[in-house]
Amino acid sequence: MSAERPVEPWFSFLTELDAGLEEPVDLHCIGGFVVSQTYGFARETRDLDVLTVAPRDAANRLLALAGRGSPLQKKYLVYLDYVGVANYPADYEDRLTRTFPVWSNVRIWALEPHDLALTKLERSNDRDVQDVVYLARTGLINRETLVSRFENELEPYITGPTPTWHRTTLSLWLEQCWPDDPGPGL
Repeated sequence: MSAERPVEPWFSFLTELDAGLEEPVDLHCIGGFVVSQTYGFARETRDLDVLTVAPRDAANRLLALAGRGSPLQKKYLVYLDYVGVANYPADYEDRLTRTFPVWSNVRIWALEPHDLALTKLERSNDRDVQDVVYLARTGLINRETLVSRFENELEPYITGPTPTWHRTTLSLWLEQCWPDDPGPGL
């Protein structure tokens, strides 16, 4: 579904970042950038949320070059945001998709749509819900896989004071995404 390269200013931003790196760096990406640039939802985002950087020691260099307050952010008004702490399905790495293979050092890997949706579960603001509804309505996610992945790869590892929050939020999402399909519940 993604184009050969991201739209501007992302293409120029990532091209300059690529030139500033001395070795290949893998970026496991989530958030609005992936929803819009990889999966085609027409919405803007000013950050590229990065879940994992490999090799790990490249993270500080990436943020210095392209993070919030960096010269590249000042030039292009977009930036990398290293998330660091997030809830995500346990086996997401097995389903990553390389997207925009146009650079030699910047290697962007997008989470598979179900995995991407589940990373939005904890915050679940209006934009997150819109993203998930978009993924459902375009057929990029389905109810059964979303529920299964939540129950088997996310819920067992969730920590925090409100473990039922995620299950309740997912139930609300299911109603919004598939109002005419009772499907498997939670």
